[in-house]
Amino acid sequence: MARHHIRAIGQLRSAIVAAIADPVSTSREAASPLAPSARLFESYDRMLREEALDVVHVCTPPSTHVAAATAALLAGCDVYVEKPFAESAREASELLALASERGRRVSAGHQLLFEAPTRIVDAYLPAIGRVVHVESFFSFRTVRRAPGGRAALRPDIQLLDILPHPVYLLLHVLDRCAAGTTDLVSLELSETGTVHALVRRGHLTAALTVSLEARPVESYLRVSGTNGSLHADYVRGTVERHLGPGSSGIDKVLAPYRSAWQRAAGTTRALARRVRDRRSGYPGLRESFAAFYDAIREAGPAPLSPAGIVETTRICEAVAGRLDAQRRDGPPPVVHERGRPVVVVTGAAGFLGRAVIAELLESGERVRALVRRDPAPWERMAGVEYRVVDLGEMLPADTMADARLVLHAAAETVGGWEEHQRNSIDASEHVLRAAAASGVRHVIHVSSLAVLDDQVVMRDDGPLHRQSRASGPYVWGKLESERLALRLGEELGVDVHVVRPGPIVDFMEFEPPGRLGKRIGNLFVAVGSPRQRLAVVEVRFAARMLAWLAANPGEAPRHLNLLAPEPVSKRQLIAMLRQRNPDVTVVRLPWTLVLPLSWGASALQKVLRPSRPATSIAKAFRVGRYDSTRIAELAHRAGISVES
Repeated sequence: MARHHIRAIGQLRSAIVAAIADPVSTSREAASPLAPSARLFESYDRMLREEALDVVHVCTPPSTHVAAATAALLAGCDVYVEKPFAESAREASELLALASERGRRVSAGHQLLFEAPTRIVDAYLPAIGRVVHVESFFSFRTVRRAPGGRAALRPDIQLLDILPHPVYLLLHVLDRCAAGTTDLVSLELSETGTVHALVRRGHLTAALTVSLEARPVESYLRVSGTNGSLHADYVRGTVERHLGPGSSGIDKVLAPYRSAWQRAAGTTRALARRVRDRRSGYPGLRESFAAFYDAIREAGPAPLSPAGIVETTRICEAVAGRLDAQRRDGPPPVVHERGRPVVVVTGAAGFLGRAVIAELLESGERVRALVRRDPAPWERMAGVEYRVVDLGEMLPADTMADARLVLHAAAETVGGWEEHQRNSIDASEHVLRAAAASGVRHVIHVSSLAVLDDQVVMRDDGPLHRQSRASGPYVWGKLESERLALRLGEELGVDVHVVRPGPIVDFMEFEPPGRLGKRIGNLFVAVGSPRQRLAVVEVRFAARMLAWLAANPGEAPRHLNLLAPEPVSKRQLIAMLRQRNPDVTVVRLPWTLVLPLSWGASALQKVLRPSRPATSIAKAFRVGRYDSTRIAELAHRAGISVES
């Protein structure tokens, strides 16, 4: 977030970034090119002592906001604090009181108040009559990977991080429309992190909804009055206005067309402005800084009221309290008693990892899950011992204590060569060495079908890619991890069994695998013939097969291609896609067109990026043939069917 601040300040003529403080050297180095003239400090206190600063922007973790802002105020600086402003309303009040005593100004990271939709809502509020309903809605997709391949924050912490946005928008409208104090009438928090709240100000009650799961991603503010309504869309940067009572027949007929026109035209204008102004950061951020700096120069009040900051913090504090209670009431932390064997699972928080753990628990296994970050309350599974470890570093000595088998499913899925080296290849070495040091005899190493070299029929013990970097960082990481695991197994005396799942799908909540085609909005381009069959594997079948292999490691082959015994046709997969997404439009792209498109794209890449290998579209969508004899035999022996 600090980098967004630096970029936004750089777009203003009224201020310069004079200094940057961060204890992490890589963070300082990443920020330095954005403000070449700024001095870099490892120590925040030293920066305050040595630099004559007017304003300090606090972009540190929320738990440190108050301490950092307090130090800046005592040093005579005005302070802009990123949201969440503080962790409690008491701390927020004390910080604002200190600013008042010192004659300093404080603002908070409430940039949506400075976006165009909010300004338009403010302008048209008088036109909709007496306000009778306010709704603030925010749904978002959690971030799974932080920059540099680090573990992202827990989903519940991410929820608290974005929560101030819909809260302060709601309170902003209440400030304009109703007098009195703000009461949190009710607050409900679902098991999976959806917040429902009712907030009352005088005669007016407003609704707040924030969800990690609702789709599509949306952020809107809806205000309804006795003479119309306003709908501010912060994803598209538009406002739909419906002024007048709208109760006649002609109003009801024309209203949808008016909404459609306003949304289409408004979205086009907002996108054009963003391109014209070359905006790359968050909308409203630059404007919020400009308003704060103007207040400082003109010796006027800060653009945000202290009461609004405190009320926003108070509601967020109440939600944080519910999350803490949910964590306390959830499955208690488990530490398995020493001496009894456990199965250690890496990649335990992933799509496949969670399904495997459920199957292991069902079969009576004791499970230790190695995770990058502490799970959110709704992510914890009862009876599982969670250990937060970084597989990219040497593991603590007791990580594999009492383990009888390790199921290593962790791997990097995004990023470049460095991330895959650290979180796939190095992680595999650390897991194997820790397992061997603890006397573990069996390791199941989860690889990928993508590591196999192209053959007429690809078999379990078939050759691997010879040019490991030709297919990009992900395949390279998987391939080198597999080779390393087998080599280390022989050196360390550990039986390593390599299992290569095909594209993993969930038939109950189907998302199309990459080789099926490409989704573009509500259009799905299906590549190739519908009669072609894809080597996919259903997640529950894969999990049951892995759990059975974990229970019977003596039955596990050295190599196993984990796919459906009977390949699924593209026609069947498209039918699943349509069943789950009835509105999707499927366009078929025949193979006869894929080849010339691929050749043209490859030629263009070689011209534009001569030093980098070209990505082949044809190869990305090529359908291979696999020998499924061994997986069919094992599934029959284990009594596992695809349907089950």
